[in-house]
Amino acid sequence: MGLLKSIAQIKPSNNTETISDENAFEAERKTYHEDGFNTSKTCQGRPENLAASMEAIYNRYENKCREQELEQNKLKHPYITELKGKQTFIITRKEELERQQERLAATETQIENLRSDIIGVRRDPGAYGISADRRSTSKFWIGLLLLAFLTVYILIFYISTSFSAFFRTFNPSTELFSGMFYPQALQEAYDAGALELGFILFIPFVFFGLGYLIHMFWHKKSTINVLKVLLLFITTFIFDALLAYLIDEKLYNLDKTFEDPIYSVGIAFSSPSFWVIIFAGFVSYAIWGLVFDMVMKEHADRDKIQNYIATLEKEIRNILPKREKHKEEIHAIEKGIDEVKVRCSELENIIDGFILPIRNYKALSSEYLQGWMECVSSLIAMGHEETRQYLNACREVYDKHIKKLDLDTDTYQNKVYTKSL
Repeated sequence: MGLLKSIAQIKPSNNTETISDENAFEAERKTYHEDGFNTSKTCQGRPENLAASMEAIYNRYENKCREQELEQNKLKHPYITELKGKQTFIITRKEELERQQERLAATETQIENLRSDIIGVRRDPGAYGISADRRSTSKFWIGLLLLAFLTVYILIFYISTSFSAFFRTFNPSTELFSGMFYPQALQEAYDAGALELGFILFIPFVFFGLGYLIHMFWHKKSTINVLKVLLLFITTFIFDALLAYLIDEKLYNLDKTFEDPIYSVGIAFSSPSFWVIIFAGFVSYAIWGLVFDMVMKEHADRDKIQNYIATLEKEIRNILPKREKHKEEIHAIEKGIDEVKVRCSELENIIDGFILPIRNYKALSSEYLQGWMECVSSLIAMGHEETRQYLNACREVYDKHIKKLDLDTDTYQNKVYTKSL
């Protein structure tokens, strides 16, 4: 179509107006009929001449449609209205897109701030109102390691000393160290019976209980709690003294002669081995209690930091779905705008082109064909069979002409030709 090409079709509408009123159209139909008759008469109705004539009348009709600006504006009015609506829609959606982008940016900033806070609280808990030492993690693990070693030592010490003090029989070769630490204590207690074994196994937990109570009482400092801690120390010290007394007595009796006095409290107080046994146990569980208290304190500090971090991470998890929702909405809006822009481009091309009322053209061209074929039938001297062949050939020329222009349809009234790019 020269600088024009067809890209769309318009379905019939009850409101579509024809190019001219009914009387004018009927007059035009008559003119096309007469023109077809006269042209056929001039060229003896040859089908090959009909093909050229059909091209000529189509070009004439197309040019006429182009020149009828008022009628074209009427036909294009629905497209102009649609274009304005689409353009308004784009403006509205762009405003919504900006709002969604601002919300997404605010959400991203919020997430980044929370992640920065997670890093910052580890470096400086005090800046976030948390009364905890940022080195609490390293102090916690060091304290936990010391606590583990002290626990093993206390288990070994009190299992050995308890068995030696209550169940073991010393021989003349027994010395102070072997009197306190006896490798066969568990085996011999097991051989002696379940009661003896249970006794020496669970005695260390009396001292672990002391360390735990120290932590609990010191956690809430008061005069009563301080007195309780002192009472616990005195009680366990007495128990340690009892163990040391029994072991030291057995060691004393190994070397005792008839001239030596019977072992007594006074002798125990003056015996270095007595005090060595006491402090080997007493100092160990006192240190264990203090280390346990420190470990629990550092663990509480770690909990404060970890709980704060967990709160921040929970906030991030709550925000992430909002961020994804904003992204989805932005994507949907952008996709919708792109689709409407494509339609706007189509509408602009339609408005820049022209609209051909194809039913009108088919009606007029059909009249032209009828005039042509009427001339062939009535004026041109040919045999019956030859006339029939001429008429069929003319009809084929017309059908090819309509099909070539893509007008062989009855489903729509107008055809839109858009401006070529």
